[in-house]
Amino acid sequence: MQNRDESDHPLNQKGRVRAPAPPKRKPARLVDRPLLTYTLVALNGLIFLAGYLVPELEWELFLRGALLPELVVFNGEVYRLFTAMFLHGSLAHVLFNSYAIFIVGQTVEPIFGRARFLLIYFLGGLTGSAASLALGGLGGASVGASGAVFAIFAAQGVHLYQHRGVYVNARAQLRHMAILIGINLLIGFLPGSRIDNWGHIGGMLGGAVLAWRIGPRLVRPSAPVRSVRDLAKLDRNPLRLHLPELVIYIGALIGLVVLVINLLAA
Repeated sequence: MQNRDESDHPLNQKGRVRAPAPPKRKPARLVDRPLLTYTLVALNGLIFLAGYLVPELEWELFLRGALLPELVVFNGEVYRLFTAMFLHGSLAHVLFNSYAIFIVGQTVEPIFGRARFLLIYFLGGLTGSAASLALGGLGGASVGASGAVFAIFAAQGVHLYQHRGVYVNARAQLRHMAILIGINLLIGFLPGSRIDNWGHIGGMLGGAVLAWRIGPRLVRPSAPVRSVRDLAKLDRNPLRLHLPELVIYIGALIGLVVLVINLLAA
């Protein structure tokens, strides 16, 4: 048997140094920051704050930007279908919508991508405005981002439904979403309610249709998804395939608005 020096013994720690600690790394983010979501929240908040601090400006913004059906129909101020999405009637109104955009947008924007998120937000919001114009009557006024909020909310629901075999808790989330939508619509139809339910329903339908066609179709990942690039690689439904459908949707929306204006003006 060969004699060993005590210093060669594997358990002898004398003279040994501690291995350097591994470099500290930030945990990998699943998604990039939803910058458009933050921008929309900030924009809604800043516009409301400007009007709150300067009452004359608040009234001017309302007169020039609110969805006033009579001015749309008889003065041709169609731009109000868009500008009304950035105006809110009270602090509670802007806080509720901004919170909803913040919560839903943090999920929808990273999964759908910024281009699809913006398309669904604004086209869905415009669809809500068109529904409000068509079914809300000439005498009222409408403001708020609620139609756009319902659009991205519906987009999230459609995505969960299409991927109910991919996401573990998709069915539970869908049930919760259905309950929230039902409660919101029920409150809107109560006597004396000032909620623009037609705008909500229009936005929800617009968002659902758009998400069904242009939304991402993800394959089941074989490894943990750690970045937006990894998520994009799973998408089998790129937006470029649906550009003709987007043109058709926009054309149909314009045609609907023109038809409604002509019917109301008759």
